[in-house]
Amino acid sequence: MKLLNYALILLFTLGMLSCGGGGDDPDETAPTVTFVSPSPNSSSPTAVTAGQELPFNISLKDNEKLQSITFDAPVTKSVNDFLTDFGSKLTTAITSSASIAGKSDATVTFNVGVLTGAPMGVYEVACNVTDASGNSTKATAYFEVK
Repeated sequence: MKLLNYALILLFTLGMLSCGGGGDDPDETAPTVTFVSPSPNSSSPTAVTAGQELPFNISLKDNEKLQSITFDAPVTKSVNDFLTDFGSKLTTAITSSASIAGKSDATVTFNVGVLTGAPMGVYEVACNVTDASGNSTKATAYFEVK
């Protein structure tokens, strides 16, 4: 009988140890970024006339929680005045947008004015989105000043 009790205790102990609380698996899934506008397709950029506003509409999703969104100003052209001004307007616009931190699903929308006299051509804007675990995704959108 003692042997049976010891065997049961040993089985119970081994069973409890094998169920160890391995904890949550780390989040290794990067967020998704979908540009609705401007166009995510370099062969068909969104057309905008100098002096008009360019609408941004971006859908963000993460399997857990989003943390931040940043933008790189257009880099395709080298006209410094236009790029610097557009970059600062973009930064101001996104700062005033609704916060995405802590959400798993968000839409960011805002308009950025394109300067009158902006050089014609195709430009690209990169969007970097990071989740709460540090995973990040970069997406690029394209627009053409006509």
